[in-house]
Amino acid sequence: MAAVMHKRQFMRLSLTPNQGIGLVTVFSLAVYNIGFWRNVAQQTLQHNAGNQLYLWLTLPLLVGAVLYLVLQLLFWPRVHRVVVPLLLVLSAAASWAVMTQNIYFNADQIQNILQTDPNEARAWMNPRFIGWALLTGVLPAWLYLKYLQIKPAGSLWQASAWRVAGMVVPILVVLAIAALGYQNYASFFRNNKDVKNQMLPAALVYAGIKTGYNTYDASRPFEPIGLDAQRVASTSASPRKQVLVVVVGETTRAASWGLNPGAPATTPRLAAMPDVINYPDTAACGTSTAISVPCMFAPESQADFNGNRAKHQENLMDVLKRVGLQTAWLENDSGCKGICNRIPHRDIYLEAPKEQCHGNLCYDNAMLEPLKQTLAGLTGDAVIVLHANGSHGPAYFERYSQQDRKFTPTCDTNQMQDCTREQLLNTYQNTVVAQDAMLADTIALLQQTPGISPAMLYLSDHGESLGEKGMFLHAAPYAVAPDEQTHVPMVFWGSKDFYADRGLDAACLKTQAGKPHSQDNLFHSVLGAMDVKTALYQRDLDLFAGCRSGA
Repeated sequence: MAAVMHKRQFMRLSLTPNQGIGLVTVFSLAVYNIGFWRNVAQQTLQHNAGNQLYLWLTLPLLVGAVLYLVLQLLFWPRVHRVVVPLLLVLSAAASWAVMTQNIYFNADQIQNILQTDPNEARAWMNPRFIGWALLTGVLPAWLYLKYLQIKPAGSLWQASAWRVAGMVVPILVVLAIAALGYQNYASFFRNNKDVKNQMLPAALVYAGIKTGYNTYDASRPFEPIGLDAQRVASTSASPRKQVLVVVVGETTRAASWGLNPGAPATTPRLAAMPDVINYPDTAACGTSTAISVPCMFAPESQADFNGNRAKHQENLMDVLKRVGLQTAWLENDSGCKGICNRIPHRDIYLEAPKEQCHGNLCYDNAMLEPLKQTLAGLTGDAVIVLHANGSHGPAYFERYSQQDRKFTPTCDTNQMQDCTREQLLNTYQNTVVAQDAMLADTIALLQQTPGISPAMLYLSDHGESLGEKGMFLHAAPYAVAPDEQTHVPMVFWGSKDFYADRGLDAACLKTQAGKPHSQDNLFHSVLGAMDVKTALYQRDLDLFAGCRSGA
């Protein structure tokens, strides 16, 4: 009996937690991520292999560090005996889906799986899938439970120190690799956003957490705001319709905005308009569209803004609609982020002429005809939002037509690492030239439309890094984001009729334009410009308040 017990004890592999995590990580890299590595290869081999050398040399280490860290967060005494085998089985099934059908595992995919009926499930149960799942999932899970023994590394203090090191080291590895090859990684993952959803088992863990959060989030009550809002009776006897067009730009940075001091000549048409007022010192609310757009349409300031709360709360457009103003949203970017859900809105790429579009992307000038139609259909005062595609990267070359190609040589590819910084900067600046043209054309259209008293307010959602401090693109954490990502352009144009009907002093506005401003100003400036009274309104954030007659 003793001999049998000794034999069983001998057959069990004893490892520390860090060693056990390392074993599962290596197995996952080699087996569950076959489909991931294939897709990475397909994308990188389409481009200059020399420029992808760093990516290929470091990506296995980067992915390994990410997987190791995820497993560290899940690997706890006794719990790992359930979690790890479950992950092995699920990862085996998911890896088959990635290899055979190129499926990406995000929260939407998990939701689809949960809603799959028995007939759909049986379609998966072919011999090859079952064999793969048994060989790479069930068998490793059984071996893990039967033959692997996890023991603490020394004393409680020593074990804790090793666990902390097991979390800190992979984080440092990720940061070091990203810092040394930021341009390569920024370009690759921006051009292949969904590939991270094939990184197993990390993608499954994240998707599962996201699904749980979405389920909770969907049950939260929706909160109205500005229920006390009402329009103040205008002192103007003008029969003209008061129309404010708000243009929300995309990824345009202040450093490349031609109207700003020291910037290149990217805004020649706006510069030729003496009535255009430029705000050179304007701060964004965030460094990504998903944060900045909801933030600028929210009543809270940047310091108080909460993105999760904003998803369950009305916004500026709801308040404007409530007081009887006509509202409209013309979308030419990646969606309105929930801001236009309860007002009339149009997706430009669904209706624009083919010559103005490529794929699901249209030049921003494609919004002019829908804007013209919207203006023609107005029966009263209105606020219209144009959500532009602007300067979004990394495919900057797709954001402008040949007539706006003023800066050369250019980077005519979305693979930024294949281009020099001069080419990249020139290409980006051409996107700003195109934005300038679109804004000038918008002003011209407003001037030509009879029966209205128009104005236009433009501001970009966030900026862009183009190699400064070794950074590219955007979405850096706001606390450490460089000025290139947080400093954005803002411009106001008002017709003579708008100034007269609103009682505004243009000279006063120009005098105040040089002061620091931010996206916090949008909510309150629109309310003020359209004579909307509500407790939400903050006069000190209204661009126009100090320059109105009787102010």
